[in-house]
Amino acid sequence: MSRPRLPAHAVERIRRERLAPRPTDWNYLHLLGLRRSLEGAFSRLAGASGPVLDLYCGTQPYLELVPWRPVWGLDLDDHFGRANVIGALPLPFREGAFSVVLCTQALYLVDDPAGTVGEMHRVLAPGGHAVVTVPSIFRREIAAERRWNAAQLAGLFAGWSGVQVEGIGGLGTGLAYFPASLADAAGRRSRLLRSLLRPIALPVNAVGALAERLLRPLAGRYPASLIAVARRSEG
Repeated sequence: MSRPRLPAHAVERIRRERLAPRPTDWNYLHLLGLRRSLEGAFSRLAGASGPVLDLYCGTQPYLELVPWRPVWGLDLDDHFGRANVIGALPLPFREGAFSVVLCTQALYLVDDPAGTVGEMHRVLAPGGHAVVTVPSIFRREIAAERRWNAAQLAGLFAGWSGVQVEGIGGLGTGLAYFPASLADAAGRRSRLLRSLLRPIALPVNAVGALAERLLRPLAGRYPASLIAVARRSEG
């Protein structure tokens, strides 16, 4: 069932908060890590070009970071009003239509992640790249949410070339994300709670940032999120 379309000002607020989070935002450490990892991944895709598919694009918060054009956004409905195409599997694009497929914080929610990765492969041109992020330390809100470790995420890209999976953030970011998700859920239910909880975000983020430094040796084993970059083989 399609969700109602959000007002444009609400969509722009969400985009702004995700692209340029502030230390007073509950998800500050998590979102800052995502942005930095995506910027780094894009900078390493030598020879990449457009067109780009932003798969399950949501508000398209990272559109400004993508250095190639055009960018086509696909989503399941028009809830955020940013999608160029509404669709699901199989993706409504011809084989080899894109040079890059971007999928941020969505693959862990889909019904058929392996099928989704297979469709990414199909719509990518030979030599094209997929860039995918998923949370790793988080509080499940619905049963459909999946949690992968690095090896499991890499396994979804079996048969691809040059598969690289890296952690984003560590235990400090992950621990800060738990109260952030609780506060976010409470804020969606009550404006009063949202305003009362907001001042707590800054000290939570400060503690999370300190824990991130102190627990840095464990970040590789317990990343807050994961980013996978994989290339469709030339053959």
